Amino acid sequence: MKRTKQSGKTHWLRNTIIVLLICGVAGMILAAVQFTRHPDRTSASAALQFSFDGAAEGNSPDGNPFTVAALSSDEVLEAALKASGMGDKYTADQLRENLVVAGSYPENLVEQVMSYESLMSFTANRELTVTEYHPTLFTVTLYNDFDSGISGADLEGLLANILTAFRAYFANNYALGLDWLDDAIYDLENYDYPQQLEVIQEVIAQQARYAQQMYEEQPTFRVNGQGFNDIYVRMNNLIDSDIARLNAGITINALTRNTARLMTQYQFEIRDLTNQQEKKKTQLERMDKLIESYDKNEIIYLSTSDSLTKIDGNSSETYDALVRARKAVSDDITEIGSKIATYQLKLADLMKQSDQKVATAAKTDSTEQAQDGAQTETASVEEIQALTDEEIAAAAEAAEEASKRQIAALDKSIAALIEKRTAVTDSFRALLKAYEEQQINEQTVSAFNYRYDTPKLLSGAFIKRVIKTAGPICAVGFMICMILLICSRRKEDRD
Repeated sequence: MKRTKQSGKTHWLRNTIIVLLICGVAGMILAAVQFTRHPDRTSASAALQFSFDGAAEGNSPDGNPFTVAALSSDEVLEAALKASGMGDKYTADQLRENLVVAGSYPENLVEQVMSYESLMSFTANRELTVTEYHPTLFTVTLYNDFDSGISGADLEGLLANILTAFRAYFANNYALGLDWLDDAIYDLENYDYPQQLEVIQEVIAQQARYAQQMYEEQPTFRVNGQGFNDIYVRMNNLIDSDIARLNAGITINALTRNTARLMTQYQFEIRDLTNQQEKKKTQLERMDKLIESYDKNEIIYLSTSDSLTKIDGNSSETYDALVRARKAVSDDITEIGSKIATYQLKLADLMKQSDQKVATAAKTDSTEQAQDGAQTETASVEEIQALTDEEIAAAAEAAEEASKRQIAALDKSIAALIEKRTAVTDSFRALLKAYEEQQINEQTVSAFNYRYDTPKLLSGAFIKRVIKTAGPICAVGFMICMILLICSRRKEDRD
């Protein structure tokens, strides 16, 4: 009896192994047929990683959000085709249809995003809840569906050129720079001298603010002993020293390319600011009446059947807000009044110089007036604003004749100012370029782990296909053997 049982166990073990081998061979054959008829796509892939400052927050070195969508742009794909010598063979559209970019995300990202913590939880250890996630590692895959005959080396080389072109695109579009302050957009010859200085001052002020922002973000970054704070100081010096001096000279000497136009402009500015000031004064009077009649201490008593509840109103906060608003309007009136006074002084200085030049011209034409020592009195501001167009034209003609020498000197001073500003700007560009090279290079925007995948019977893809196909078949065969074994044992026990 023991020999019979032992032989029975050996028999069932042998049969089970044979069944599993048959199932495995059948699964392998079926997997080979499927793999041949429906092979996996041939592709070249690589990993693309961003490791510069701010990449984990989704920000480029210039502080703006960045994406990898440019990988499929015409600019990048056409540059890659040209670098590969395939510009006449393939098109950007063909590559775009077969280019896939996938970001790498943590496995528990959904759980982190969807999780929440109760306000009543007072545990010492807390897990940070993720509200948004920006991947820094991407897998870029290029399939050969656009040309099944392309070699593996050419496909992998084309993908490498795409990533190289993308790095160049990224450096050009997401790097720091001053292209937005290109001098070509400012044609100073079309402006009068006061407006020229306003334009130059605004350009310098923008660069100074940019340098200050860069210094706040990178206080320790220096090149040849110079940092962003040095650029900020040099820019402000140009505004406080050179531009202030030139503005004073223009105002005192009434230098202009078109005196009549400048007078008209000052008159318009004074009228416009006066209207604004009147509206602000009216607004201030209304606010004073509102504040005077406002009940600040509002208290409400809510009575119920068994209690009396005191409720303090928010009138104090409202009153304080009204007072702050009134102060803002009052400050606006003061500021507008200061601007009006400035324009009035400029207009008075301009007219004073014109009157003096008219008197000089009159002395040249009339000896008797020179002997009499006749002097032209400076008109008041009200009289100046009431001048007719003919009177303005006459004064302007005399002023323009007498100020040619001063204007020539002013032109030289403005040219010198522009040269100084250009020198500081060049230093700023060099600093930004050095910072850009530190942030965007082959290490911070890197492509690695290149791989070429093609369907082969001796490949990882085929092994996966065999496991997926033969595994279930072998499992079914093993289950059948176990069922038959259990039935056989029960039958022997009954016998």
